[in-house]
Amino acid sequence: MSMRTLGFSMVGLAALLLSANFAWALGFELGESKDELMLKYDVKVTDHGTGRVTLVLTIEDEGRLKPLDSVDLLFPSKEGTGYVDLSVSLATREEDGKRVARVHVNKELVEGAAIHLKTSHLDGKQDLLTWYYHTIPFAKYMASEAAKTK
Repeated sequence: MSMRTLGFSMVGLAALLLSANFAWALGFELGESKDELMLKYDVKVTDHGTGRVTLVLTIEDEGRLKPLDSVDLLFPSKEGTGYVDLSVSLATREEDGKRVARVHVNKELVEGAAIHLKTSHLDGKQDLLTWYYHTIPFAKYMASEAAKTK
């Protein structure tokens, strides 16, 4: 075997081994309800009448998702492809022992938007390269706010 062939083989093997570290984790949406996941959270939407709304998510107990890795706001594609046009991690802070996230956005943008509570743990167990999320649809709370204002 020539040195050239051996060199190419070694480079190929090194590339294969190095690429194994860059595998993507798989994310799974949890089908269980808020109660089944033992989540305690409250969502309040305020329509300011200016074309903007404020959503406040207050998480009292992270339930079976403890510890949460992030709270994300997702804007789905308008084409209905299943892809997301924008995903933003929301900053959270502690208020009275509860985790609170706030977002102030244009009312037209949030039609199909949702909040994802993401974690790499479920029931206290962690699977490598796997994460889970619980979806909180924005539209559900927008509808309840619209009913209150009428």
